[in-house]
Amino acid sequence: LGYITSKYGYHTQQETLGVVDTLKRAGYPLDGIVLDLYWYGKEEDMGRLAWDQQQWPDHKKMLADLKEHGVNTVIISQPYILRNGRGLENYNELASKGLLVKDSTGGPQEVKIWVGEGGMFDVSNPDTRSWLSERYKALTLEGVGGWWGDLGEPEVHPETGIHANGLSAREYHNLYGNDWSSVISDLFASEFPDRRLMTMMRGGTTGLQRYSVYPWSTDVSRSWGGLQPQITIMLNSGLSGLGYMSHDVGGFAIDPDAPYDPELYVRWLQLGTFSPILRTHAQATAEPYNYPDQQHIILPLIKERYRWLPYNYTLAYENASQGLPLVRPLNFYSSGSDRFDDITDEYLWGRDILVAPVMTQGATRRSIVFPDGLWVDYNNPGRLYNGGDTITYPAPLEVLPLFVRAGAIIPQADYGMQSTEDYRTDRYTINYYPYLGKSEYTLFEDDRKSPGSLDEGAYSLINFTGEASIEGINLDISSQGTYPGAPKVKDLTFRIHLVDGDPSSVSVDGHKLKRGAWKFDRSESMLTFKIKWNVDKPLAIHIR
Repeated sequence: LGYITSKYGYHTQQETLGVVDTLKRAGYPLDGIVLDLYWYGKEEDMGRLAWDQQQWPDHKKMLADLKEHGVNTVIISQPYILRNGRGLENYNELASKGLLVKDSTGGPQEVKIWVGEGGMFDVSNPDTRSWLSERYKALTLEGVGGWWGDLGEPEVHPETGIHANGLSAREYHNLYGNDWSSVISDLFASEFPDRRLMTMMRGGTTGLQRYSVYPWSTDVSRSWGGLQPQITIMLNSGLSGLGYMSHDVGGFAIDPDAPYDPELYVRWLQLGTFSPILRTHAQATAEPYNYPDQQHIILPLIKERYRWLPYNYTLAYENASQGLPLVRPLNFYSSGSDRFDDITDEYLWGRDILVAPVMTQGATRRSIVFPDGLWVDYNNPGRLYNGGDTITYPAPLEVLPLFVRAGAIIPQADYGMQSTEDYRTDRYTINYYPYLGKSEYTLFEDDRKSPGSLDEGAYSLINFTGEASIEGINLDISSQGTYPGAPKVKDLTFRIHLVDGDPSSVSVDGHKLKRGAWKFDRSESMLTFKIKWNVDKPLAIHIR
């Protein structure tokens, strides 16, 4: 849920550390770096599954040092073992043991990809799965933080191939990615049961999400045509169970005639900030510091990603506990309505946020259709829009059109972070956008480490209930459940938006706050105050 940097590819230990250092010195928070195929040497060394000691002279120290600074390392693995590189030793071993996909004669099925020839792991074979699992285990023990399964559609899958389960390549093709993902998932369940798993996997079919898979929309072109389908892809995947579908932010495959497009990068990053995964990735100029003239837009955007962690982590809880997608269509809460079925450039981020990115080159305004309800302009809360309305919204390059459902309660983290390791559950900023009637919100908390939080009941739910009337505003807050290390006292900053006039009183549990303990900004119609809350007791706030 933080920011991940990636490129095709980081070739050496020195380059990798340099990229992280450059990002950190520029003030970027960072949670992950993805290493493409050069961690094992060259493209033709595919299947080697071992670090290249010349390019990575002390990879264990590098992995440990990065992790100490909150940066997890994800490395690539593919379904292929090539003979024309240093994967030959593994190829010979696997072929001799019958662990590769076979041809009609029972020998290894010949596979040719863009960098060479060789064989293919048969992940339906229990012995192949054990061999792969042992390799993944050893590398994980050295400090690898997550896995990237690339080409796993599989990209090349000869139809003459036969798998150990008796299925032909055509019969097994879509299932391959699921079974490959389950190798890693089963490994972590048995050998690393206290660690949460992240697997970036490019291929699979129904049920892929059960293996803790975070897919993406493959090698999309760096073009406006590459950007524009991404919302539809996230929506359809989310509704199909893949809640964490994402995309190569900035565009992966570069057009030699247009290799560098800062406007496109910024617009793509605006979409990526409110996507399940924020990972920049490209053949070149992937990292945000490559766009110096846009730093005043780019750096605040990536910091904003961290500011939304309380809301986003609750979306993760909703996905894990209820299967709800993070990216939702406009009519998700309009029962029986098909009025918004053809909207492909807007979406709901959870229940209460409407995101309408600019996805057209040169555009400084865009048309926005509002779903049912009343919507508040996040950038200018004095502006409200009714459901069903269509407006033209000004959106120069530095503006991402973003709207909040009236009545919503939005928790945020208003403090700097170097990584998600700095996230705190004892400090929140609570934004409330009161609207006549009642509204509710539940914030999720746990230790942010354990894979068993939900099954073990080791979590807290912070329940907010807001009610607005012509007499004033009431907010009730309570907590249920707990987890190891849960703070008993929370520092809460309240920002009450849409307040019509200077309040006469602000009371907390029946005690009026002194006038200096709260502030009303007439120009923004916003009331602000801070309190400490002992979670063992419900909290009642009354504003008149």
